[in-house]
Amino acid sequence: MNRSPCTHSYSTLVAIAVLAFIMACVAHEAIGHGGTCLAVGGRITLLTSVYFHCTSGGPLTDAAGPLMNLVVGTACWLYLRTRFVSSNLRLFLAFAMAFNLFWGAGYFILSAITDTGDWAFVLRDLALEPFWAWRLLMGSVGLLFYVLSTRAVAACLPPRPPLIAPYLVAGAVSCGAALFFPGPVLSAVREAAQESLGASVGLLVLANRNARRAQLQSSALLVPYSTRWLLSSILITIAFFLLLGRGFGAAGHT
Repeated sequence: MNRSPCTHSYSTLVAIAVLAFIMACVAHEAIGHGGTCLAVGGRITLLTSVYFHCTSGGPLTDAAGPLMNLVVGTACWLYLRTRFVSSNLRLFLAFAMAFNLFWGAGYFILSAITDTGDWAFVLRDLALEPFWAWRLLMGSVGLLFYVLSTRAVAACLPPRPPLIAPYLVAGAVSCGAALFFPGPVLSAVREAAQESLGASVGLLVLANRNARRAQLQSSALLVPYSTRWLLSSILITIAFFLLLGRGFGAAGHT
């Protein structure tokens, strides 16, 4: 059956959001933490969608995850500013930019408030004093980065894209992958919710802004149906659940 190019495809929208979030997760855990661990001569003892352990872990390895998110998010931003791409690819890059920048910036805020996570580990590794002042600075930097990231994402998104569905889909994929973790599942799901639903709350801010502007703009984004995006999303999600969700070296984790 032929589909009209003007028909909005929510299935394709969901597929694009899924792939964009998985890209952010792989950038953080596998490329950022994992790649840096190997580069400094360490050995990866645990790598999942929410956890990472390295035998020679240090401040560089701890910081590499969120920093890689910021690098990937910035690369997506630069590409969108300099290249013309198709509508679906543009939406993918915009969502990938959002998930990466929000994750990278949000980690500063999370670590500053809760004294947990990658940047809290960095402060303890470096024994920076006074600790409270560094946490305050870290939170301020994170808030600044998050505001700038929200503005950058807003400028790169197509007109009035649906944002609630991608936000919820990212949370579902993240938490779904954590269910495959062979260790304590509840704590893994909590971590997964923080890195998806918690970090990407900027999408809800932008969604609310779009809703307020709905009466001023009559044309909303139409996502054309794409079998290629759908099949890619299904296959990569299955691989994500079975590989990074279950994890490497996770069997002995408690």
